[in-house]
Amino acid sequence: MNNFLIKSNSISLIDKKIEELIKEKGFNDSSVTTYDLEEDSINSFIEDADTISFLTPKKVIIGRNLSNNNLDDKALKTLSKYLDNPNNDVLLILVTTNIDARKKTVKEVINKLALVNISTDTKIIVKDILKDYDMEYRVINLLEEYYSDDLERLISETKKLALAFIDTKKITYKDALSLLVKPLNKEDTLAFDLVREIALKNKKKALNIYNELLSYNIESYALFGLLESQYRLLYQVKVLNKKNISYNDMANILEVHPFRVKKTLELVRYYSSKEISKLLKNLSDIDYKIKSGIYENNIIIDLLILNIK
Repeated sequence: MNNFLIKSNSISLIDKKIEELIKEKGFNDSSVTTYDLEEDSINSFIEDADTISFLTPKKVIIGRNLSNNNLDDKALKTLSKYLDNPNNDVLLILVTTNIDARKKTVKEVINKLALVNISTDTKIIVKDILKDYDMEYRVINLLEEYYSDDLERLISETKKLALAFIDTKKITYKDALSLLVKPLNKEDTLAFDLVREIALKNKKKALNIYNELLSYNIESYALFGLLESQYRLLYQVKVLNKKNISYNDMANILEVHPFRVKKTLELVRYYSSKEISKLLKNLSDIDYKIKSGIYENNIIIDLLILNIK
């Protein structure tokens, strides 16, 4: 059978599985065409699969982002008809993050495909990438501790470890600890996003991010302090960046997380030094008015965002 449906949220794991299927089914030298089914029609996708290739005897047709939204009755009928009499010189691969198969017609079509469920068990993924390596078990635990909430990052960092120790094929816990960077918490990441949206004068997005920050049960004044801290860091990073100092050296000088510096560098282009100085002065004035009882804590960031010009 040359017709597959891959279900996964991980682009890296999907791509790996596609490569495996191409090799396993003997389509290594075939032409590969990819369709984004959020933009391209199922009809175009199937038409390509049903067309004889004159350049190469075999071809691979990949349809990404299959969902119930692009599987209307007409698309289901077209797909079902092809799967009843598929082209054996075509490796057809459909990719979905999640599809609701409760509808009878959808279920019937899916049953005509070979379903590939990709494991998202982090231990299995790490062990697979590092299968040729001798490593301490705590290395896996560390990778899970740092990146279990971000599968793509977990895969990327595990591959980075593999590359770093490709000669010795041996990874100790100490090695992993020195090479891997612990991610920032969600609040810090959102603070970067808030600063960026304020710079872009996007009030709506800035307010949405602010409300998301509030969902972490952080007091408004604490968020104000987080924002002020981020602008101070932005000013310091901008000054050091003009001296062509690397972000790792900046992190050492400023005694902050290297990833914080790296993320802050992304914001540098949005602000001039003068703009940052003005913002810091405004924040200082707001802080004084809060402490003097002129402003209430729960409206300070709303005011700051709404007064963006």
